[in-house]
Amino acid sequence: MNKSYALVSAILFGLVALLHLIRAFMGWEVLIGDYVLPVVRSWVVFGVTICLAAWGFRSSKGYAVVSAVLFGLVALLHLYRVLISQTVVIIDTLTVPMTASWIGFIVSAGLCVWGFLSYRSS
Repeated sequence: MNKSYALVSAILFGLVALLHLIRAFMGWEVLIGDYVLPVVRSWVVFGVTICLAAWGFRSSKGYAVVSAVLFGLVALLHLYRVLISQTVVIIDTLTVPMTASWIGFIVSAGLCVWGFLSYRSS
């Protein structure tokens, strides 16, 4: 497996874990359309992403497939937001622009492809 991919994706999972931990402690409200995302979900996502980050730093072959699939799902969610739903996302008082979802789609799709290529090359 490509060690660079494992390192980059592990760092990203670590950053996501940190953001969810901050959200949980600060109690930031996340509004997706009319749905309020409960803070308890940030605790769950924190647990999952911190485990993925730790796994990535160990860089085993199975990690590339699992993380590539997760990045692919994230890419699809961003694409769905931009092309179909046009849902407004508000974090605390900050409205997240649609360009953030385009960037999220491009980065997630790139990491998905890189992950599968990394898996195939090993």
